[in-house]
Amino acid sequence: MRIRVDRDMCAGHALCAIKAPEVYELDDDGFCISDGREVPPGMEEDARTGANYCPEHAITLVED
Repeated sequence: MRIRVDRDMCAGHALCAIKAPEVYELDDDGFCISDGREVPPGMEEDARTGANYCPEHAITLVED
């Protein structure tokens, strides 16, 4: 599973990283910079939770 982040939609709420800090990384301004990264093994449910909490719907999870 890979993370896709639409940087144009990300508003820097940081809810993804608050809900799944092991999965999502933020830049210094609070924007998600995990685009293209692979979800660590066993963290798929956390990745889904973080994506679901994004109020801008900027995160998509892509199955490999």
